Amino acid sequence: MMHYTRGQNTGSLNDNYTQASNVNLEKINFEKIQKNPKNPKTPKEKRKILYSAGLTIVSPLPDSINPQLERITEKYDGYVGRLSTTETTIRIKSEYFETVVEEIEKLGKITRKNIYGNDVTEQYWDAQIRLDNALETRKRYLELLKMAQNVEEAILVERELARIMQDIDLLKGQINRLDNLEEFATITISIKEKKKLGVLGYVGVGLYKSVKWFFVRN
Repeated sequence: MMHYTRGQNTGSLNDNYTQASNVNLEKINFEKIQKNPKNPKTPKEKRKILYSAGLTIVSPLPDSINPQLERITEKYDGYVGRLSTTETTIRIKSEYFETVVEEIEKLGKITRKNIYGNDVTEQYWDAQIRLDNALETRKRYLELLKMAQNVEEAILVERELARIMQDIDLLKGQINRLDNLEEFATITISIKEKKKLGVLGYVGVGLYKSVKWFFVRN
């Protein structure tokens, strides 16, 4: 993994750029190129919070829950991430997060409700700064590639370019993933069937209520 630090271009690096007529890329310290990026301060913007929730619904008609969840999801500009008879995951615009949770609670008896908020502000801006630095490093490598005077020198720079491009793709993927998780909150709903009482069960309930009533009267 590459490390980026504060600093300005070193004298030796500047010489490599200015002396294009006799450049020898094999003697270039690629590590120095990577250790002289811009390192801006983290922008003072709103915190980046990823919201999610986990609920368990108990219903006498569990098969009716998923169709209702799909309707709620569509109503609030979301989408279904996973759908099954026992557990469903939906993604909802974060601005509707609390409203959707409240609507889901009306679908049955809620036996579990967990709300999470994960602050990834520092992680996000760290990745953004590293991406900016990687893009700057790529620009420098492209300038060096133009200075290559033979195939060997070109291959040397292209190898470094391929490596930095891989880092750029990974950082872009990380940033896009965090953006998506911020835009769409994740709600996971476990679905359970309410147990139906048999004949003996109803007798037991009736007996319990009778005994309870007897003690209350006395």
